[in-house]
Amino acid sequence: MGAKRVGHPVVRLEPGRNCWRRARAERLAWFVDGEDTFAALRRSLIGARRRIAIVGWDLHSAFELVREPPDDGLPSALGALLIALLERNPTLEVYILLWDWAPIYALEREPLFFGNGPWEAHERIRFLLDDAHPLAASHHQKLVSIDGRLGWCGGFDLSRWRWDTSAHAAGDPRRRDPDGTPYAPFHDLHLLVDGEAGAAIEALVLDRWRWAGGEPPEALAGVASADPWPDGVTPVLRDRVVGIARTLPEYRGRTAVRESERLYLDLVAGARRFLYIENQYLTARSVGDALCRSLGRAEGPDIVILVPRETGHWLEQHTMDALRARMLARLRAADRHERLRVYYPDVTGLDDRGCLMVHAKLMIADDEVVRIGSSNLSNRSMGLDSECDLCIVAEDAETRAAIRALRHRLLAMFLSLDPADVAAAEAEAGGGRLGRVLDRLRARRVGSGAPPVRLAVLRDRPDPDWQRQLPDERLVDPHQPLDPQWIADAVASPEQRPHVKRRLAVGIGLVGLLAILAAAWQWTPLGQTLDPEALAAALGRLAEAPWGMPTMVVGFIAASLASVPVTLLIMVTVLVFGGVAGALVSLVGATLAALAGYGMGHWLGRPAMARLADGRLERLDRRLARHGIPTMVTVRIVPVAPFAVINLVAGASRLHLRDFLIGTLIGMIPGIAALAFLSEGLLGLLRDGSPQAAALLLVAVFLVIGLGWLGRRLAPGRGRRAGHESVAETAAED
Repeated sequence: MGAKRVGHPVVRLEPGRNCWRRARAERLAWFVDGEDTFAALRRSLIGARRRIAIVGWDLHSAFELVREPPDDGLPSALGALLIALLERNPTLEVYILLWDWAPIYALEREPLFFGNGPWEAHERIRFLLDDAHPLAASHHQKLVSIDGRLGWCGGFDLSRWRWDTSAHAAGDPRRRDPDGTPYAPFHDLHLLVDGEAGAAIEALVLDRWRWAGGEPPEALAGVASADPWPDGVTPVLRDRVVGIARTLPEYRGRTAVRESERLYLDLVAGARRFLYIENQYLTARSVGDALCRSLGRAEGPDIVILVPRETGHWLEQHTMDALRARMLARLRAADRHERLRVYYPDVTGLDDRGCLMVHAKLMIADDEVVRIGSSNLSNRSMGLDSECDLCIVAEDAETRAAIRALRHRLLAMFLSLDPADVAAAEAEAGGGRLGRVLDRLRARRVGSGAPPVRLAVLRDRPDPDWQRQLPDERLVDPHQPLDPQWIADAVASPEQRPHVKRRLAVGIGLVGLLAILAAAWQWTPLGQTLDPEALAAALGRLAEAPWGMPTMVVGFIAASLASVPVTLLIMVTVLVFGGVAGALVSLVGATLAALAGYGMGHWLGRPAMARLADGRLERLDRRLARHGIPTMVTVRIVPVAPFAVINLVAGASRLHLRDFLIGTLIGMIPGIAALAFLSEGLLGLLRDGSPQAAALLLVAVFLVIGLGWLGRRLAPGRGRRAGHESVAETAAED
């Protein structure tokens, strides 16, 4: 896109507005993908003499920083390496600050049961879990400080699933987590700085340690020590000013900081020729508004956005991806001059084994500015989570050339070309638009076989059914701490108000009905007519009989096939056999009933079930085939169709029996447990009518309602969008 400069600078770094500090880096290097990043990071850790400080959203002690056996005699796993360095150097200390993560991530994190696990293995490791943040927020900065002189900042966490080469090959055997499980390709970027910028990173780390409740050590910046710059790393630039931008939510007297958001907005507004963006998400409303304004200008920059095909597991796909589809619809509507390109990297050979995760948080404007950091283009990164980004503004031809070389390298990687090919295509275009250059480069690959990696057009379209069910985006992706009044406003927004009123009316009516029944039972002849003790004795005789449980299971299956509501069957079973035993009998009965229905649906076949399903079998079949287990889990949690009908349709679909069973078991357990709790509360209310029993029943009711509400919000079948095409499907279209 040429080296000429057009008009005024894209952005000016202004401390207190769009950055925290302007700090000079004596040396600066950026790293693309995990192989190079973690190898250099490991060498910088080995070079530490006084202090290693790590701040992260996630961390794993068994994470292998390098995948080939090192020749220095030191371990490759992070935890073992740190301990070895401490044993070798008695003056070294290690400080680790880790976000005290939310329970939803429990299965993805290294367990820290009964303390801090592997991080308590040495007396000179100071470990602190950081929970000093507002409700639903996270500490998302990814920082490493070495001796107060060297600072790492970017998108990488020192954890599993991050290591990859820039080839992003589908079957790379080295891409395995500490348990040996392979994972999909992963792309990210990181920056390394020293000098004043390195000292500023240390200051950020010490501030975070203090905010988390720890006693921070003294700053090492300015203390003479050996040069910790890693061997073999050639600086990309020397003696350059680096802007450091942060996001910090308001919390316990600390004022909110939104420098990262302001910097994004300034970059979008200042770009004249193009914006090149890589990001995991695309949901930030403020940035989306700025992009729409830019696209609406008669003369404005091309906007090229690279995102992952899917952002993560099915929960993210049906929250953040659904919000992304809304954003893309807005951007496309604003793109009257055809300057928008939105791609995802498509890796040949992955098939249904995931997609290349674009985890980078990169923005390049006109080859004049580059920013790399931790802040996603999501609302929460603008004002709820803590973030840190580094930004370099070109003031000379050398810096512009370095930024352009980075962009060429990234585009070449995603197009399976050489950077020289990208540079030549831009030269041929004579300063033409970046979007059209990419159109020509992508067209060159058609007919020459499937490249290892290619840029595919992202065709997200909002799913109307799912968009109606998705909560207000301010709740899914909040841009500020969750104030009670703000939540009430979001829930009661005009588009949500009819649903809120209906649910509120149902809830109040249910509570009122329970109160009336409890009063009638205590103070009217109804309680004498239906004596709870007599009912309990009759039910107890069935529970004590040796044939009681088998009889109940058989009856459960027969009643289910006769379309008796499974909720009623579970409650009756729990009332007969008690809480734990009744829940187990219900689970066995429901599972066998589900198997019987599945078998019947399989026997009836697809034509018969298609008629019964009123023509909707194909759509459900596609959803079950793509997300079988999550779909089954959701429809078990919230009965979007009768239990018996779901079993029949699943049997007639292409859903594997294994996935059907797993999804049924996982999905039924929460509901059965909640209903068991409800039934026990109801029985207690019938016995004594005490306020405690009424409160227990009320809590159980809200648990059941909440479980159903959650299931409807997360229904994976409602969020599947068209357009995640394979190489063969899109070659002709592109």
